[in-house]
Amino acid sequence: MATAGKLRQRMARIEIFYSQLCGACHDAMDYFTTRGTPFDSFEVKWQDGDWLDDENGRRFKDHFGDADFVPQLMIGNRHVKGWKELSALIESGEIEVLLA
Repeated sequence: MATAGKLRQRMARIEIFYSQLCGACHDAMDYFTTRGTPFDSFEVKWQDGDWLDDENGRRFKDHFGDADFVPQLMIGNRHVKGWKELSALIESGEIEVLLA
């Protein structure tokens, strides 16, 4: 039986950038939590028309450039733009391929 550490090594790394008040962000995190899939989450904060210039805000901009909404996800090397795109991947089954 695989341990959590070994399972994590075989799966694509998942990074979720979210804001605290974003329901779709929590839906994305709940999806991975419910299925037992580990992910890293980074809270970003919107301030004065841009992402706050802190460590998570800079990381967000490095990954996603001028994206102005959350959630934004990285699954392996694939950028997933929001809950709508993620839910389509889930519905089609393509998420399984990305996570392998």
